[in-house]
Amino acid sequence: MGGALMASRKIEDLTPELQEIYAKFKEKMAEAGISYIVTCTYRSPEEQKILYAQGRSKPGKKVTWTLHSKHIDRKAFDIAIMKDGRITWDAKDYEGAAKIGQECGLIAGYFWTKQDAPHFEIK
Repeated sequence: MGGALMASRKIEDLTPELQEIYAKFKEKMAEAGISYIVTCTYRSPEEQKILYAQGRSKPGKKVTWTLHSKHIDRKAFDIAIMKDGRITWDAKDYEGAAKIGQECGLIAGYFWTKQDAPHFEIK
């Protein structure tokens, strides 16, 4: 694969505290009937640098505004909402998940001024 780095999607790669909160989040999402997949948990500092370069020194649109992501500290995860068997990136489709995340004690990127709807993290 030409040495391409891949961020983790494994819940086990998160801090024990976030793993516990995620279990509650997963349960509440199922109760609410919101279908989703986890797209990122842990990301190495190297992977973060590559992402940060996108839209700056590398082609593509900007996807992150920091080199110090909570993903590096294993304190964040990203999801993709599934609608009719397909991923949707429409921010409004993430509102229910964001509210559930808050109920579970997570910080939901959906509510940030610079919105990051798929992102959830712990303090």
